[in-house]
Amino acid sequence: MTDRLRRIVTADDSDGRAVFVADGPNPHVWEAPDGGPVFELWADDGASDSGVGFDDPVLRGSALAPPERGSVFRIVDFAPRAPGEQVHMHRTPSLDYCYVIEGDIVAVLDDEERRMSTGDVLVQRGTNHGWRNESSKMCRMLFVLIGAPSLG
Repeated sequence: MTDRLRRIVTADDSDGRAVFVADGPNPHVWEAPDGGPVFELWADDGASDSGVGFDDPVLRGSALAPPERGSVFRIVDFAPRAPGEQVHMHRTPSLDYCYVIEGDIVAVLDDEERRMSTGDVLVQRGTNHGWRNESSKMCRMLFVLIGAPSLG
């Protein structure tokens, strides 16, 4: 599952016509604190995007949280973890939409846990959380993080 993902991006050319400006392997992959690959697909800093031209935002660097009023679109592969292995707990000032594309994962909160499977969705609202893959297979998840300073 850790193959690069194909990413296609559109924009308007100087005549205002829609064109494809990128089509190929996703250009930015980094390692999450738990050691899994993160496919950073798109980021937005909250400023208006005219849709003209192409300055690839994922090449500017990465952070776990999105920009204060921006957003991040990413896919994360979670490798199986050894029983009792430390979970990377974290809190970000963001509204996160978390979707299990394939596999099983445990959503860990301070005092509660929920097992999630393919097709399950979690709406993460700025609370302390972590992820633990207790299965024997990789788990792939899609995340859309929207900066929400009021949740920090």
